[in-house]
Amino acid sequence: MLYLIGLGLDNNEITVKGLEAVKSAEKVYAEFYTNTENIDLGKIEEKTGKEIDVLGREDVEQEDLVLESAEKRDTAFLVSGDPLTATTHYGIKHRAEEKDIETEVVHAPSIFTAIAETGLNVYKFGRTVTLPKNASPSSITEYIEKNNSIGLHTLILLDIDFPASEAAEKLKEMDSELTERRAIVLERANRENQKVTKGKLGMLSEKDFGETPHSIIIVGETSHMEEEFLDSHE
Repeated sequence: MLYLIGLGLDNNEITVKGLEAVKSAEKVYAEFYTNTENIDLGKIEEKTGKEIDVLGREDVEQEDLVLESAEKRDTAFLVSGDPLTATTHYGIKHRAEEKDIETEVVHAPSIFTAIAETGLNVYKFGRTVTLPKNASPSSITEYIEKNNSIGLHTLILLDIDFPASEAAEKLKEMDSELTERRAIVLERANRENQKVTKGKLGMLSEKDFGETPHSIIIVGETSHMEEEFLDSHE
């Protein structure tokens, strides 16, 4: 059995169902290369009586230690946010099923639910894109434009240590027309020190933000309710 368990975006967001799954597992792993390591695993170990081994990217994607373990024993794999929002974790589930390993997914809060705190409706977001720190793929601006053409907002995920100000500057360089677009920076989603900042992308590129992770939203067409919320939180 392989349990894929979401930890949420901050401490205490793992569900009761998730904790029960950890208790029932013989081996427990966690990874944080897809998000910052801000979860106190010690608290989970105290609650469940299980020791948690933290794996690196190579252990998961190349060595496949999680599946090797799940072939022999009940194994829990803990990940930040929701288990199936990262393609890496979805790939693990798929490979497990190909090996006839029984799987169970335990969901948790993720960036895709946290964005609602910006005042924008989650149903009005188009395709999500990821902007890496050391590359400028043209697909980023192409999908922003596609989303914009049908009035949808664009969520831009950033590398873990990529400040939103630098990301906004890169987006301006990739497409100067984005400079005057309305945008929102969501800092440290779901944490106690979460912060939401709104403004033109050009202005956001000149602002100093707090510790990462950050996400950027390019605002599309807004409903009356969305507009009221945005205006009231200027």
